[in-house]
Amino acid sequence: MNKRIIAVLVVLSLVMFGVLGCGSDEKTSSEGEVKKEKAYVTMATATTAGIYFALGNAITNMWNKEIEGVQVSVQSTAGSGQNVELLARNEAHVAFMQNGVGGDAWAGKNTFEGKPVKDFVGMTYLYPNLCYFVVSAKSDINDLTDLKGKKIIPGPVGSGTELNARQILSIAGIDYQDNKDASADYVSNAEAAQKFTDRQADMAFIAGGIPHAAVTEMMTRTDARILDLQPDVIEKLIERFPAYFPVEVPANSYKGQAEPVQTVAVGNLLVVRKDMDEQLVYDMLDKIYANKDQLANSFKGAANFKIENGINGMTMPMHPGAVKFFTDNGVTVPEHLKL
Repeated sequence: MNKRIIAVLVVLSLVMFGVLGCGSDEKTSSEGEVKKEKAYVTMATATTAGIYFALGNAITNMWNKEIEGVQVSVQSTAGSGQNVELLARNEAHVAFMQNGVGGDAWAGKNTFEGKPVKDFVGMTYLYPNLCYFVVSAKSDINDLTDLKGKKIIPGPVGSGTELNARQILSIAGIDYQDNKDASADYVSNAEAAQKFTDRQADMAFIAGGIPHAAVTEMMTRTDARILDLQPDVIEKLIERFPAYFPVEVPANSYKGQAEPVQTVAVGNLLVVRKDMDEQLVYDMLDKIYANKDQLANSFKGAANFKIENGINGMTMPMHPGAVKFFTDNGVTVPEHLKL
């Protein structure tokens, strides 16, 4: 009799062990509801002095508060170029990116010549990235061609900013790589502003929204001005690099800028890895547009986010979750933007 009791107890123990073992990967509430484990997401932005980083932190904090079961963290990077690499290595899951860089990566053009990267897809358009060439108000630099032989700061290596500078200056016949036509110092936006105000550079190039912290610092701390791009330069640039479009910096956007400035811009996108959960992407987009006024506390331009503009400037196919979100909200997504 004792042997039988022992045998039964052993069997029951094994059964209970098996049940507990099978359930260890999930959490069950007191009501019997099975809850999924938390999803951990990394967002790649850019340098800490730029809008990508500030807006990225605001979006991250909002997602963590508004979306159940997700934990998002922000990573400071060199910008769009490095973000492509991080997404490809699965070291980032969501990223800010200039539309030109993203399109080149997908098509295997320019920097990505012959080596296309298609591990990520589009999520949404955010705002235009304006190109600022900041020089001293007292300098003899009145045109891009006047930058020959000067000390310039084009942006960090691997950033969309540096790519913008290189492409725009190539139209003016300036190649600063290997210090050929100008002496280049590849530093971040924050360092660029500091070096410019310390008179260690003749020109600092910044790519970003209105206002931009680095441009504001340079225009406030020194007697500086933003160069106008000539119409023929803009026309040739757009012909060669279609991701650009003409834009005006309104008068008085910065201290001492009494007149509007003509320049160019590219589109800023949020992109996401292809393998991101469809419903999570949908929820992330829904929360961005529902909380744009809250995001505007970190970046004023967020107040202008509109769902109807969400596919503007998209240079790659979009995530199925994004396609569903925009379709559900009355936006017609062209076939070429669907995977």
